[in-house]
Amino acid sequence: MASFCVMVKGPCRGKKCDFWARVRIRKTSIEELAAGIKDCIIECQGEDSLELADALHKYWSLFGVQDLKKLCEEEPDLCGKMTKAEILAQI
Repeated sequence: MASFCVMVKGPCRGKKCDFWARVRIRKTSIEELAAGIKDCIIECQGEDSLELADALHKYWSLFGVQDLKKLCEEEPDLCGKMTKAEILAQI
């Protein structure tokens, strides 16, 4: 059985924990997230095989998100904020 984490008020995820990434995303404005995504896309354009979806995945990974699917299941409002930032970054 997994140990209990007082910060997430649930089972400890060990290396899959992205608690602090979620806190940072909540505190960061959509505009700031979008600017970071744009920067990541620009950096990734130099890499031939890296597509937009890969660049977005890389950005959220660098931000500290371990499992995007799990995050969206557990916190749909936070996932919505991230989606809005992705849309704003691509305009």
